[in-house]
Amino acid sequence: MKCLLIALFNFQEIVSDMCLFLLFAVTTDKMTKKKPRFGALPTLNMPIRSIESKKPPERPHRAVVKESPQSRIYRSFQEVSRGLKGLKSLTEWSYKALEDKVILKKIHNEFLLPQIEVIVDDGLGFTVKAFGCTLPDDHPVYLTHKRSVVNMTLKNIVKELEAYKLCCGVTMNELNGKLFHHVIPMCTTDKDDNNPFPNKGYWRIKGCSLLVCDDDDDDGDVCDGCGQFSSSVKIANQAKTRRLSTPAQVKAPVSKTDPARIKLTLQGQRLRCAELENELNAMRKELQKNNVEVDHELSNDLADIMTKAGSKVTPFMNLFWQQQQKLFCSKATGVRYHPMIIRFCLSLAAKSPSCYEELRNSKVLVLPSQRRLRDYRNAIKPQRGFQAEVVTELKHITEQYFDVQRYVIILFDEMKVSANLVFDKVTGELIGFTDLGDPKLNFAVLEEVDNVATHALAFLIRGMCTELKFCLAHFATTGVTADQIMPLFWDAVCILEVNCNLWVIAATSDGASPNRRFYRMHKAMDGGTDKDVCYRTVNLYARHRYIYFFSDAPHLVKTARNCLLHSGSDKCTRYMWNEGFFVLWRHVAQMYYQDVENCLKLLPRLTFDHINLNAYSKMRVNLAAQVLSASVAAVLRSFGPPEAEGTAKYCEMVDGFFDCLNVRSTTEHQRKKKPFLAPYRDSQDGR
Repeated sequence: MKCLLIALFNFQEIVSDMCLFLLFAVTTDKMTKKKPRFGALPTLNMPIRSIESKKPPERPHRAVVKESPQSRIYRSFQEVSRGLKGLKSLTEWSYKALEDKVILKKIHNEFLLPQIEVIVDDGLGFTVKAFGCTLPDDHPVYLTHKRSVVNMTLKNIVKELEAYKLCCGVTMNELNGKLFHHVIPMCTTDKDDNNPFPNKGYWRIKGCSLLVCDDDDDDGDVCDGCGQFSSSVKIANQAKTRRLSTPAQVKAPVSKTDPARIKLTLQGQRLRCAELENELNAMRKELQKNNVEVDHELSNDLADIMTKAGSKVTPFMNLFWQQQQKLFCSKATGVRYHPMIIRFCLSLAAKSPSCYEELRNSKVLVLPSQRRLRDYRNAIKPQRGFQAEVVTELKHITEQYFDVQRYVIILFDEMKVSANLVFDKVTGELIGFTDLGDPKLNFAVLEEVDNVATHALAFLIRGMCTELKFCLAHFATTGVTADQIMPLFWDAVCILEVNCNLWVIAATSDGASPNRRFYRMHKAMDGGTDKDVCYRTVNLYARHRYIYFFSDAPHLVKTARNCLLHSGSDKCTRYMWNEGFFVLWRHVAQMYYQDVENCLKLLPRLTFDHINLNAYSKMRVNLAAQVLSASVAAVLRSFGPPEAEGTAKYCEMVDGFFDCLNVRSTTEHQRKKKPFLAPYRDSQDGR
């Protein structure tokens, strides 16, 4: 009995242990975290891109069009050879059939070479020669028949070629690499010692059509290429004639200037010297006649007047006069200039180097030389990209700014420079290649890093409430793109926001296509806006502020004027209209000529340069603003024809637009009585 109880007790312990093991196994299996299988890839809760690019649409399937075998005239080269029998009616033509080609010739009695030669190869393709020269591949004969006799009989090709005549070429004035000499030997029995090989030559442009349509009976027909070349040469010769009729600049290099222009310049300078000598002699005679000697006491009195002028003399004037008195008494060597004098001279020399040099050479004032100014100007060695020394200088200038004085605008623009390489003897490097300031950025966004730069891209900083004008950086480019502007712009914003503690609120540039594309690249950053025009973006370094994009108003006004110029006149690229009225340039031109003829002075600001524009006058903003003005609109409405209503409205709208963006004072609208000059004080302003 005792053994039975002991066995039952042991069996109960074993059963309880098994239950606890099963419970622990089930609990552990449910509570532990599932582990992924080795090699498995996640498919759920994948990250989503912030900007999804649209997939390009699939290309439509194009059916292959096969030529119907019934439309072919010649199926093989043998059929072409047998078809020569049908050309017996062409008396002026001779033909010959060989194993691999068929040759048809039209002989001219005056020349040794055939006038027209048609060669058909064994692949049923044909080639045409005119007096030994092969027609270009883009000739209408080749393009019409796809340079094959499959669908065209030889008789029809010959008749079509007889309707063409030889191009007369161009007139050769000087050697030109675009021309070649087409020489045709002539048949003659007369012996001439001066011309033992008689021939007739034509100067043609490379790619000349040789054969042109015989629309007229005259012999003056030329192809389009030769005609365009003749026109360009005529225009170039006229420009050269005009250039040679104007004297050269006085400081123009003699080795690179035409002798005729140097002669004109010399004649003008001689006349100028004669006039100056006469004036100088007259002044000497006047001084000898009416001069008054100033004694030492009077000289001291004048000096006292200048030094004791009182409140009328500004601190800088007083400093400048004291420094001049000191410099007049000092020796020519070892002169030390005050820092304010150096700053003033740097500003003056930057605005007009010739004026500064003239003032210095006059001996009226003692000023530092251009060489010394260059040493001060190059205290920070100019390099491409963002320089630490320049950033430090900007930080030093703006460290005393407070609150609204820290709002700045970034201006960036590109200008054309002389493409050339310069050797720096100090550093031993070649300057002139494209450079964005960072080698990694150059390899990332530039197609070729060893191109010679043709443009310079500059980033300028302008204060909103201060007189800050600072050039932050410049870059050498070959025509900047939007992809190149993007990293440079945000680097500039980072430097201003983080390093200099300046608050960027706007960016300004002209309306070039790379700049407009650069603005559109920020469309997704504008708070998810769905507008067509992107005019702002979130400041990545201050997300509580926006950076607003502005196109330069003067450039926009010039563009609007040029669009009006090309509407119905000049190049006449388009006809603008609005509300049933055409917007034409001739409305303004006719009103101006009518005003000049009648001497009414209805348009007193308009001149001949406003109406007859050239390459230089198109760049002047004042000419564009004065044409697209409210006064011109009023005259067109009052005295112009009824159809000029659209042009008058166009001028009035551009004038209002320019007034809104070209104002400097909050009270200017009251003085000029123009409501569009009033400041914006309400977001719902209808302007």
